[in-house]
Amino acid sequence: MKVPQRILTLPLSTQCVNKPYIPITSTPHQSSRNLHIHAQTNPSPPGGGGAAATRRQKRLNLSSPRVHTPPATRPPNPSSFLSSLDENVSTLAEWFGNKKNVLCLTGAGLSTESGLPDYRGHAGSYHGGYKPMLHDEFMRSEMKRKKFWARNMVGWKNFSSSEPNPGHYALAALEETGTIGVSFPDAPHFDRDDGVDESLHCNGHRRLSIITQNVDTLHHQAGSKHVCELHGQTRRAKCMTCGYTTSRDDFQNWLADVNTDWLREARAASSQSTLRPDGDADIDSSYSSFCVPNCPHCRTGFFKPDVVFFGDNVPRSRVDKCFGAVAASDGLLVVGSSLAVYSSFRFVLEADKRGIPIAVLNVGETRAERMGLGVLKVESPIGATLEGVLGILSSDCVEARLG
Repeated sequence: MKVPQRILTLPLSTQCVNKPYIPITSTPHQSSRNLHIHAQTNPSPPGGGGAAATRRQKRLNLSSPRVHTPPATRPPNPSSFLSSLDENVSTLAEWFGNKKNVLCLTGAGLSTESGLPDYRGHAGSYHGGYKPMLHDEFMRSEMKRKKFWARNMVGWKNFSSSEPNPGHYALAALEETGTIGVSFPDAPHFDRDDGVDESLHCNGHRRLSIITQNVDTLHHQAGSKHVCELHGQTRRAKCMTCGYTTSRDDFQNWLADVNTDWLREARAASSQSTLRPDGDADIDSSYSSFCVPNCPHCRTGFFKPDVVFFGDNVPRSRVDKCFGAVAASDGLLVVGSSLAVYSSFRFVLEADKRGIPIAVLNVGETRAERMGLGVLKVESPIGATLEGVLGILSSDCVEARLG
């Protein structure tokens, strides 16, 4: 099959030279949209000074909390792109080219093939009117906490039993072969809670392959080793008073022990429950009698999943670690994310500012296209596409070794 030529590449002298990340605040965004251009590249937004510049600066002055932003339109069904699967696989495989330090950023669209719903995809929960729990609501309202934990208790069995899909396994294999993953200088303040054995960090350097917005731990279950869970993970619960942590499975048992009657009544009142993103279930029941156990360590604090809720901020140490990985990369691959939340989109902006090539594998428009960034956009079923890319790149690797 002839690989379509979709990318315009400027001379080497104009390409980026990777430099270590140095945290900078209030730096205007510099677009590198001329470096890698999709066949349907969006026109550049108006520049210049005066009112136009002010409007552009306001648009780029994005707040750092994870913000709830429902989609304007419903994206198409990923299966509608199966007819162009071979072409899409070839296009994405070509993008990898001779890159040696590709970093991957994944979102909820990757896990939908595991049976977990996303927010903004074709069957996303936002299209049904779902509104996620906000950080301040959870922290301030006992009734909100009861509602959250009641729904989460009902949905936990299905959520926690989900398994990695072909997309997760393909990324793990790409990491194993060295196709994705970057090494970058470590720093004392970088986040250490990334589930990676510290022995994997050697000579003062870190290794990172995947930054994920997902809280389902499916990357780790698939075998990926160097993963940063940007928004935390649901398999831990943390006391908001003393910081004591426990496994989500243990906390599930505590919830079940003190809510036997409520659970029986809730199941009788609801013929079925709908699983929502982040593990909670949509059920028709009252929550006033639901009991949320206090922390057994301090005896007064309440538990929250060890995740970043909407309206909360990702820890700075985690953000800086991810920026360090972006700075060391020579390509950023976005998988299954609309990039609607700034907590992840900032890394795309950073890559664009540095002239690092960006590819987006996602069905539906993303924030990158809306802002006119120069990205290679591939709309295709994620699992099958990543499996195909793995097949091509693995064959190329074998051929190279055989000479």
